[in-house]
Amino acid sequence: MSALNQLATKSYDETSTYDEQVHFVHLYVVEPHPKSPDVSPYTGKVWEGKYSTKGQAFTYDERVVAVQDILPLLEGDQLILVDDLLVPGDLNNPVWCTYGPCPNCAYLIRQDSVIDAVQTWFNAGDVEKAIDTLLGGS
Repeated sequence: MSALNQLATKSYDETSTYDEQVHFVHLYVVEPHPKSPDVSPYTGKVWEGKYSTKGQAFTYDERVVAVQDILPLLEGDQLILVDDLLVPGDLNNPVWCTYGPCPNCAYLIRQDSVIDAVQTWFNAGDVEKAIDTLLGGS
């Protein structure tokens, strides 16, 4: 989260920040490393990480509640969208699965809906370069 916050609030030029040039949108989906006793969707086993603070949300409403804890962590103009669950209890996430079910992907999507850049693991420096290229900056 800190790398995204730094990029969103970083000066793009003399009069604006990156979050004033592009939309920063997070998609809340499955917890890759939920708290025990919930299992990871990747391994089918308990796989807690050092940032595991939540159990798996099995309904849309549970996801909306979980997002409330994340909102205060965002800096600058960033938005969180909650992916739907087609069937409660089923971890099918239509948006996430359409773009690719990786836990920390990043996409730069142009205004005409064309995906300009994709990262399977978010890297702030590479995203910054891609934004600069897209916007014709440095």
